[in-house]
Amino acid sequence: MRERKTVQAGEITQKEYGWLLKQPYMTTDQEKVMKNFEKENPAEVIDEKPVLITKPLVWRYFKLAYKIETGEEFKETDDSLANIGVIINYFVKNPDFFKSSNLVNQVGRSRLKPSFSKGLLVIGTYGNGKTTIMRALSRLFNHFELPMRYKSVNAHDVVTEYETLETPGDKFLFYERYKCKGLYIDDVKKEATASNYGKKEILRAILEKRYDNGLKTYITCNFREGDASEDVPDAMSEFGERYGEHIYDRLFKMFNIIQFKGGSFRN
Repeated sequence: MRERKTVQAGEITQKEYGWLLKQPYMTTDQEKVMKNFEKENPAEVIDEKPVLITKPLVWRYFKLAYKIETGEEFKETDDSLANIGVIINYFVKNPDFFKSSNLVNQVGRSRLKPSFSKGLLVIGTYGNGKTTIMRALSRLFNHFELPMRYKSVNAHDVVTEYETLETPGDKFLFYERYKCKGLYIDDVKKEATASNYGKKEILRAILEKRYDNGLKTYITCNFREGDASEDVPDAMSEFGERYGEHIYDRLFKMFNIIQFKGGSFRN
């Protein structure tokens, strides 16, 4: 038996690709592709050769996952398409990611170095789709068990969970659960400060541990409360004000900074 090749983020095996195409919502054209695929790829090697996950493939299934997640169709505007576009390009490792106007390349005098090895810090106005896009992609990636899948949590819920801990052992297991390979934390900077075991910023501790372990993290947050100017550097400075300057410095090593554009979809 031949050894299976390692599948990287941005790839799935041919077997997984064939299974993906067999889902009930595939089109007639996809049926033709699947039949040709099966003819050209004998069963005995179908699980060995990786297939690239393309932008069109992710875009198609993202829209379905988004509808399942929200009960609504994804609203396609110039801003929303640019927002989802930069995120999809990142996950499929398309070089167009580095050309996106949503990608922040400079904060103050600091020139940033975007990289596929970093996570994502997505900043935007309240209600403009940050959370729903990231949760829909998480649903999609986890459903098909793709290499880029990640766990999704809300910052408020993380603190609430911590407050229920009763023993040092519980505390240890709590932090171990947040050492998963991929982690998305929603609504960061808005969570309460924990008071169990004394006053503590739980998100700071989690980010420190993930940084120390080289784990990829995804974060969404809003601009500073009341900021109508959409000041990205100011929104980032809040991390330093709340979690400490060492966390602020690590943001640039841990994350690609993404600005979501457009107003709230909730208006």
